[in-house]
Amino acid sequence: MLLSRLTSIVLLAFITIFFAQTPSTPSTQSSMEQYADGAAPHDTQPANCRVTLPSDGVFEPRSSAFVGPSFVGPSRTPDQFLFGTEKLWTVLPADGIWRGAIPAQPGDFVYDDKLPWFRANAAFSAKDGPLTVTGKRLDGPAPAFIEIFGGIIASPGKDGNAMLMGGVSIPVFGCWEITGHYNDQDVAFTIWVTSLPGQQTSSRASAPLISSVPPEPASVARRVHLDSETQENSLVYKVLPEIPATQPATASGTVVLHAVIGTDGRARELSYISGPKSLAQAAMDAVVWWRYRIATANLEPYEAREAEEVDTTIAVSFNRP
Repeated sequence: MLLSRLTSIVLLAFITIFFAQTPSTPSTQSSMEQYADGAAPHDTQPANCRVTLPSDGVFEPRSSAFVGPSFVGPSRTPDQFLFGTEKLWTVLPADGIWRGAIPAQPGDFVYDDKLPWFRANAAFSAKDGPLTVTGKRLDGPAPAFIEIFGGIIASPGKDGNAMLMGGVSIPVFGCWEITGHYNDQDVAFTIWVTSLPGQQTSSRASAPLISSVPPEPASVARRVHLDSETQENSLVYKVLPEIPATQPATASGTVVLHAVIGTDGRARELSYISGPKSLAQAAMDAVVWWRYRIATANLEPYEAREAEEVDTTIAVSFNRP
């Protein structure tokens, strides 16, 4: 969904309100190293993780032929079910479990996959705002996140149902409450995120998830400069920066960082520019998870598109609890 400037402003206001209202788990460390234990999946789902199951309600659209073979009505696989309402629904695993990979390096998501969303008899429209997905962990510390679904949205098909295919990225293993929001509709569910069968916990699980050493780029990419406001409009995934326990509870302010947004949409080469210096590392620890739409250059006369790196600044705001 291509957001207009007005839509982007409204979206950023929504992000600010969401993060300001999300309760923060008390920290015992000065950065996101406290989440390192979430890189190691627990063997057993905790009893208090009440995942969403078919017994909580299965949504059946009026038309069964609304998407690809794996989701089609009577042919739907038994390990999936539809959940939500006519105005917004998605596809969930019947056992309430998402399985992902144990992180191989700092900053890797433990679960990073596609997630389809549907509406009946109406397209997803820019005038109604973007579809957003928020997540918060219920059984331990983890950064809350908001993900913004974008792309070109087609009109409803012959069956009257529209689909938006986006992604969902989970920073650490555990019990997560996920909420999809579009227009005036909310669909919330709980999911247990654990590792793929047969995986062994790596030594990385006990190491900090954040590294101060940026990864080496695979190849030299074209680099452009964008101002902070323009680049902020391309933000599609954001986690909540947290005030370290070593700082007073009244600490607040905005940290400005220099960054290079790579061709994968992730920030690297982070460095402090201004703002409360005591919050600089916490700002970097949050931004390392952020994702942006990938910048591309249209190279005439061949109409080819080349991914670009972006040299920019990022403002990270810390709100008082």
